[in-house]
Amino acid sequence: MCGICGFIGRITDKSVTERNLARCVQTLAHRGPDASGSCVTSSFAFGHRRLAIIDPDPRSNQPFLDEELGLAVTYNGEIYNYRDLRQDLLRRGYRFRTESDTEVLCKAFDCWGIDSVKRLRGMFAFAIHDRKTGTAFLVRDRLGIKPLYYTHADNGFIFASQPSTILQWPGARSKLDSVGLSSFLSYRAVFGERTLFADIRKLQPGTWLKITPRSHEHTRWWDSDCLDESDDCSSLETLIGSAVAEHMLPHTPVAALLSGGLDSSVLAYELSRHSSQKPTCFTGIVCDDVYDESPYAIEVAESLKLAHVLVRLPGATSLDVVKRLTALRGHPVGMHNEAAMYLLARAVGHSHKVLLTGEGADELFLGYSRIFRLPFDLRRQALLAALPDVIGRPARRHLGLPRFKASELEIFLGRYTYFPQSEKLGLATSAWRKDIVYDAELIDWMSRAYHSGGATPDDRIRQFFVRHHLPALLEMVDNTTMAAGVESRVPFTDHRIVALALRMSFSEHLRWRHAFAPFQAAFTSIEKFSEKLDVSKAALRSLYRDRLPASVITRKKLGFPLPLGKWAMDQSSAPFRDLLFGGSAAISDYLDIGALRQWFERRSQVANDTFGKQLWLICNLEVFLRHLSS
Repeated sequence: MCGICGFIGRITDKSVTERNLARCVQTLAHRGPDASGSCVTSSFAFGHRRLAIIDPDPRSNQPFLDEELGLAVTYNGEIYNYRDLRQDLLRRGYRFRTESDTEVLCKAFDCWGIDSVKRLRGMFAFAIHDRKTGTAFLVRDRLGIKPLYYTHADNGFIFASQPSTILQWPGARSKLDSVGLSSFLSYRAVFGERTLFADIRKLQPGTWLKITPRSHEHTRWWDSDCLDESDDCSSLETLIGSAVAEHMLPHTPVAALLSGGLDSSVLAYELSRHSSQKPTCFTGIVCDDVYDESPYAIEVAESLKLAHVLVRLPGATSLDVVKRLTALRGHPVGMHNEAAMYLLARAVGHSHKVLLTGEGADELFLGYSRIFRLPFDLRRQALLAALPDVIGRPARRHLGLPRFKASELEIFLGRYTYFPQSEKLGLATSAWRKDIVYDAELIDWMSRAYHSGGATPDDRIRQFFVRHHLPALLEMVDNTTMAAGVESRVPFTDHRIVALALRMSFSEHLRWRHAFAPFQAAFTSIEKFSEKLDVSKAALRSLYRDRLPASVITRKKLGFPLPLGKWAMDQSSAPFRDLLFGGSAAISDYLDIGALRQWFERRSQVANDTFGKQLWLICNLEVFLRHLSS
């Protein structure tokens, strides 16, 4: 919906000027093409770029100031239940001068204090300053749908929707974080509070940061393992329908991304039920027959009688597109479909401001069968440990288990990691290896994050994906679509759906196809039996079995892929490879170019998508590093 930024000072500071704030606001222009605003005082400066969706009248432009209450807010997102909250506040005597959810946010804060955020249903990241108490808060929504970054300077806090915006403020430091860079290469994302910059932090999902003239403190106001407030007895079908209905807008047409997979098809079905207008679906087509899902999308659109637009994405791995997206985001392109999503969002932006996407369903309903079957492999490993090595070792190799006995975390990371630690460190310069202490800090963080998820492997893997994987994915979706001036909405991440999905048993989401399937699978690697002997997202498939074409219900997950193995070897990757091997590579501070060249020559002999994704990460990190130095 918007881009926000600002400074919250502890003391009066000369850097708090309209000019300095304007420079920051300008970096967010792509996130809010409809209006720009600022508010500068001796104690704080708030900036805003607006994508006008609710109450597009200029009276709702931001930063929003309520002089009577002494509140100022700069806010990104939407409160889906703002009309209900508004009625409640009207009954309590509050009066409104706009039709916006931003004003509701202000009045709610005055009425219930910072605990008012617990009453909000929606996606949001905002800063609010209370003149009466001299207190400010930075707040982020439950699941981390909307991003919010900050840095703690000597004289206060600088915050923004993007790290690149913070770097425009005088005195903000741009030193890179070596551990963050290592995390990006391993996992395509930087987890936790860390970012790629040593002095910039992410405000965590479901967290607020309270700032006073004398102190600051973080409070976790929502977590996925504390779901008492979400004790909703509604059925899954009711909650999904309700979430989609709340994402509809009375005067703004809402489009949907339709890949032809289960998640996007469910949203298209619910959109067709709840929209008073004829909704439009968009399907991106990668120019490769193996990955073309458009026939499934066409079948769904026709069955639901939806308007349907096919968008060809020939430049989904174009260096020019990657450079532009990197410059807008101030972050390297990590996920392999990111550039494709950006191009698709640009096409959507010609006619729509809002796009529904299916992110969250895989994490909540166990769509990654190859990874979520980890508990099955742990049981098999325990049984094989009792056998002599002469039998156990070949059996483990046959089943795709580690050659030697490995811990639960080691097996998980073996499945989850894009760049195996040993392979990445083998490419690293000696200086970088020492700087990151051979990845000790990163692995320690992953261990704590994983093991804090619960008492059983089932709990731990589910919580890791909800707490850490999903926020990274949502960050990518938000930044990629907002780079095109389009707001993505993710109905599956409604916290009521999250609560219900986590209350359901593991086997309700990931079930065996028949009674003998687990016995057959016992002698087969997960790679070979995944989605053949088991059924991922079983609850969703069962619920929509009679509402969607059979081809959608029964087919395997494909996602929004790109043929990166093919890309790595054909001419479309040549400009990227020239950056790495043409001399003066920026990444040479971290990776040994000679070792990288040998790695490329060796791995390219059998160029598969795993290799292509690794090369994609390296190349995009190079593009990012060059952008920073330009």
